[in-house]
Amino acid sequence: MIAIYARQSIERPDSVSIESQIQQCKQALPGESTVYADKGYSGKNTNRPKFEQMLRDIKGSKINAVISYRLDRISRNIIDFANLLSTFEKYGVKYVSATEQFDTSTPMGRAMIYIVMVFAQLERETIATRILDNYRFRATRGLFMGGNTPFGYGSRKTALDGKNISVLEPNEQAGILQQIFSRFSSHESLYSICHELNQAGIQTARGNQWSSTAVKRVLRNITPCCADETLYNYLIASGYNVSNSRDEFDGQHGMCLFFKNKNRNQSTDIADQIAVVGLHKPLITSEQYIGTQQILNAHMPAHGKRSARTFLSGMVTCKECGHSFGVKYTEKNGHEYAYYHCRGRESRGVCGNNIYIPANEIESYVIQKCLIHLRLVKLSETKVKTQRIFAQASEAEQLKTQIQNLIDNIGKGNAIVDKLLTQKINSLQKQLEAVNSSVQSPKLPVSPDNRTVKWLTEQLKQFSELKIEQKTDVIRNIVEGIQVDRNGNMEISYLF
Repeated sequence: MIAIYARQSIERPDSVSIESQIQQCKQALPGESTVYADKGYSGKNTNRPKFEQMLRDIKGSKINAVISYRLDRISRNIIDFANLLSTFEKYGVKYVSATEQFDTSTPMGRAMIYIVMVFAQLERETIATRILDNYRFRATRGLFMGGNTPFGYGSRKTALDGKNISVLEPNEQAGILQQIFSRFSSHESLYSICHELNQAGIQTARGNQWSSTAVKRVLRNITPCCADETLYNYLIASGYNVSNSRDEFDGQHGMCLFFKNKNRNQSTDIADQIAVVGLHKPLITSEQYIGTQQILNAHMPAHGKRSARTFLSGMVTCKECGHSFGVKYTEKNGHEYAYYHCRGRESRGVCGNNIYIPANEIESYVIQKCLIHLRLVKLSETKVKTQRIFAQASEAEQLKTQIQNLIDNIGKGNAIVDKLLTQKINSLQKQLEAVNSSVQSPKLPVSPDNRTVKWLTEQLKQFSELKIEQKTDVIRNIVEGIQVDRNGNMEISYLF
């Protein structure tokens, strides 16, 4: 039986479609055939479902000939193709190209195939390099690189050097983003902010509900930060690769961050991140952004990655020597038991605290103490509802946009039109001042409000149903640290 293999990585007007490839293969090699077609897969490797199915059928002696429209439809990698030819020879399979004359039964024919494959691989690598170079060039000019727009911004097309490009511009979420930074800078918890955003019916940039991780992602994003000299000094001191000179940090633009490997999942080291002054307007000051990063960094675990098995990892310390309490696991009669113990004694022999506390005992104790603490904590009163604050911030941003649009139209008409526009601008300006005054007048609480405490209490009551990451986040929003003395007495320090 003949195997017809067709592949098309991207559907473009100038590329040969899957259907056309199959038709030409049938004309070049008539007979009973089975089609194996992979659409949307690159030829850089052999990880393609239909291609792998074809190989299984070859090894199952179901195929005696393989035909493709061109050699590069099979593979663009010379090593992969060499291995494939060995497989063909091993199972007595003949290869035919519908548009190229190759005879794999002769040494010269096989040599010609290898020569063609060298150039096919060279072409693929050249294209990949050109795409990456273009990506880097566009990124270093501060252009929006596509994908999901960051919260607080939308994108629009504009002309630059004769080409249409995408640039970011603040949208109706801009005021909400500013409030998120303001509230977190006032030491409100991530849980409090995300809970109240959801209560207000506000969605993320992707249209989803908020989580503490989503709020943290917004706070970590450098896009809305004002590119000024203060930020330049911070980025240099932090170890970022900064593309622009100090003079280009003019305080008029936001920031862009891109990764040397293009794929941010492959590069998390600061030295592999390149900071560029963008073309868009900033929404927050550099002082706000830097202060936010310092607060976030202060809440990061001090000793590497947290344990995935306990929500108290890194929080329990020995009152005698100051070293952390670790978790030791043992098995007995097919059951696993976990105990907290002093690492200063276990690993370093510098402490006399030889207490071993069962993990379920200390964890249950902490949960109960947190519930009691939340019932007794003095709540901060806030006179303005969160939903109203966010709504007013959004209203302020809309008024700014209206004012700017009216200003842009002054001078385009006659004197009467300009006078009417000026009157309207003055009216909107008064509305904006009133909205800004009402948003800024109440001071947001440093301690949690009633809604936050209620939220945390609900989480503790259903604690057993939470995932380990959720449990850790809940406890870390209440507890600062736990100390254990040599008698097993526990002392809990709270964040509020």
